Amino acid sequence: MTQGADRRLLAPADVEAVLRRAAEFNARRWDRSRAGGQPVAPEAVVRAAGVAGIPEECVRRALWELDAERAADPPTLPKRLYGSSRIKVRRELPHPREAVEDHVESLARIEHGLKLRMRNPGVLVWDPGSTLGAVRRALDLSGGHALLKTRSVELRVEELGRDRCAAALFADVSNQRAECLTLATILGVTLAMLFVLAGFQNGFFMLGVLPAFAAPLAGFRLFYLRTRAEVRRQLEALLDAAEAGPREEAPPPDRAGRPPGHIQGLEPIPRFAPQRRREGGGRGGE
Repeated sequence: MTQGADRRLLAPADVEAVLRRAAEFNARRWDRSRAGGQPVAPEAVVRAAGVAGIPEECVRRALWELDAERAADPPTLPKRLYGSSRIKVRRELPHPREAVEDHVESLARIEHGLKLRMRNPGVLVWDPGSTLGAVRRALDLSGGHALLKTRSVELRVEELGRDRCAAALFADVSNQRAECLTLATILGVTLAMLFVLAGFQNGFFMLGVLPAFAAPLAGFRLFYLRTRAEVRRQLEALLDAAEAGPREEAPPPDRAGRPPGHIQGLEPIPRFAPQRRREGGGRGGE
């Protein structure tokens, strides 16, 4: 009995894998009716994780990140109407932390026009922050500079081991959500007032007040969701480039044995002289 019970014992790595898989199964059956369930105290989470073999400092750090996410995007009316304003993309990369930070910082500055505001070990923060960025954002119709539409972009890199790290990119698009909601409200109120004024003459127009107010909200919500998709695609592209690593520059050609000023592989340029006019043709014209 003891040997059979020992065979059922799980190593810490197996415990984490089982809990992660169980959370995935639970997420599939998640519905909104369970959102109002019984809350759990953080200390209870720490104790449960300790029974599973997860260190307390790891649980405390996860709880701190959860609180930071909630503080950055609190449950407000704009969030209920248009969704979250925080976009997160995470990936494990086969490169050391310093190399990933330098490469992503270079890409964000050169290709996306972002301005670095803060750099600490493991944390980098950018924002559009320049007049040129505002102009490029206003002229961007294809979504190629979607990151210029964000309020800020943040990179967090964590060491996982030798030459491996976990990189997470966060984009804050709360400015876009606020702009879309403001414009939708102004346009919706304007259209609704037109139907109200028309309803004084004919009560049938009163039926169009609510649809006239809701239509701009729905239209700008689709525009906001499209902006979120463009920003997420740009973040994924940044992590793709970080995973591929910086491009290796081709070595300079070997110039040993060439005389100074000699260009190899090019033929001399032929001389061109102006063609002389035929004397006979000129006299014939006279």
